[in-house]
Amino acid sequence: MIERLQMTNFKGVKEGSIDLSPITILVGSNNSAKSTILEALFMGMNPFRPVPYFIPKAVNNPSTVIDVLSYLHKTLDYEGFAFLLYNYSAKEAEIKYVSKELEANQSQNKNWLKLRRFYHKIYFTSSNSAVNTEKTQMDEETIRYFGRASMDDSKCDVFTFDTLLAETLLVSPKLIVAGYDYLRHEWATVVNSKIARTVAKDISTLSPEQYIDFTMEPVIGGKLDINAYLEDGRRIRLGDLGEGIQSYFLSRILFELANPKILLWDDIESHLNPRILTALAEWFGDLVKQGKQVVISTHSLEAARVIAGINQEQTCVCLSFLKDSVLDTRSLSIEQMENLKTAGIDARTTEALLI
Repeated sequence: MIERLQMTNFKGVKEGSIDLSPITILVGSNNSAKSTILEALFMGMNPFRPVPYFIPKAVNNPSTVIDVLSYLHKTLDYEGFAFLLYNYSAKEAEIKYVSKELEANQSQNKNWLKLRRFYHKIYFTSSNSAVNTEKTQMDEETIRYFGRASMDDSKCDVFTFDTLLAETLLVSPKLIVAGYDYLRHEWATVVNSKIARTVAKDISTLSPEQYIDFTMEPVIGGKLDINAYLEDGRRIRLGDLGEGIQSYFLSRILFELANPKILLWDDIESHLNPRILTALAEWFGDLVKQGKQVVISTHSLEAARVIAGINQEQTCVCLSFLKDSVLDTRSLSIEQMENLKTAGIDARTTEALLI
C-alpha cells in the first residue's frame, strides 16, 4: 500500500504531499489537485506500461498510461506532454511513493520517478537504476533514463522498464469510450473468464431486471454492440441501461481484466445513484480485504459520506487545496461532512470554510 505521495513540479503542483489510507476520498474545489494526485499514482513509476484502454490515434494499442494522460488533457490539436511539468517549463519533476514495504527493502529503493526536460524532450528516470538503460548528455551531465516523450507532439520512446511499483488502474467518466474500445478487442477474454457473467449477477441486484450475462453481438444493421442478456432470452443494449449501470459495468470489467493493486477513480459521483454508490462502497471494502487500495475523487460530500460510512475504519476523507501551487490537505470526519451537508455546503466551497 502506498502510504504517502510526494510531488515536486508535477503538473499544477509546485510541491506538496498527501498521506493515503486503504481507502482515500479526495474532496475539494476545482483545480485543487485531486486529479493530479490520481494521475501521479496512475503513473506508478512506469508511464509506458499498457493499460486496458484504446485511445483513438494513439501510437500504442492497447494504450499506455502516458497515452491515456495525453488523451485526458487534449484540447484542439495539441499532442505534446509539456502538461506533465509545472508551468509547462519546469526543468525537473519528481513523484515519490512512500510505504513501509518500500522502506523495508532499501536495497531496491524503487520509490521515485523523475521527469527531466531537455530542449523539446522529457526524459524519464527511475530510482531503480537497473531499468535506466539509455544515456544522454544533459547540461554537461550524463543521465541514464528508460523512456522519453516529446514536449510538442505525441512521439514517445521506451527502452527497458520493469513493473517498478504496484499496478494501478484509473477510472474516469472521460475514459468510457476508450474502455469500450478495449473490450471490443478483448471480448474473448471477458467471455471465457466468465467476468461478464459475474458482473451481470451483481448488476441484477441494482436493477428490477435479472441479467445472466453480457454479450457482444450484431444488432440493427449488423453493427456490434454490448447487450445485457436477460433470463427470458431478450437482449437490452448496455447503452440503454442508464449511465450509472454502464459506469459500474465498465469499471468492474476493466478491474477484473487489469487486476491492479490500486484502483483510482475520478469524479466517482458522476451518473451514479445512491444504490449503485452503496454497491461500489461495499465493493471497495471487499477490495481492501484482498489487500488492494482505493483512491477516489468526488465533488459530492454525500458520495464521500456514503463510502466513508460503510468503510469507516479503512477510510480517510481528505480535503485537498492549493495555495500558491503548494498542495496541502485536511482530514474531514464523518461528523464534519454531516454538518456541512446539513448546512447545504457544496464540497467545492468547503475549503473556504475550513481552512
